[in-house]
Amino acid sequence: ASSEFTTTLPTVSAAGAGWNAKFILNDAGSGTVKVIPDSSEDTLIGMIASADGAAAESAESGVDELIWVASTAAPGDWAELMCDGNNYYVHGQEHDADHMTLA
Repeated sequence: ASSEFTTTLPTVSAAGAGWNAKFILNDAGSGTVKVIPDSSEDTLIGMIASADGAAAESAESGVDELIWVASTAAPGDWAELMCDGNNYYVHGQEHDADHMTLA
C-alpha cells in the first residue's frame, strides 16, 4: 500500500460462526495496512509468529487492530481470521519481528 489502507470487518454476529478470510501483504509500499473489527467491538484474539524466531505478537483477550507496520512489513507477511460468532481468531506469520502487531 502506498498510503494507509484499512479494512473493517463485519460485527461478529453478522459474520457468524465459520466466517473466515486470509490477508496477504503483496507490496510493502510505504503505508500502514490495518484490519479492524467493527468500532463497537474488541474481538481479535490470536498470535502472529515470526519466521526469524523472535517472540510472537499475541493477544490473549480481544483487541481492536491487526496492523502491517509500514516501515517494516514485507511481501508475504500474512494473517488468517476465523469467526466463531463471538470473536475473530487470528493466526499468521511475519518474516521478522515487528512487521505486524495485534493491539
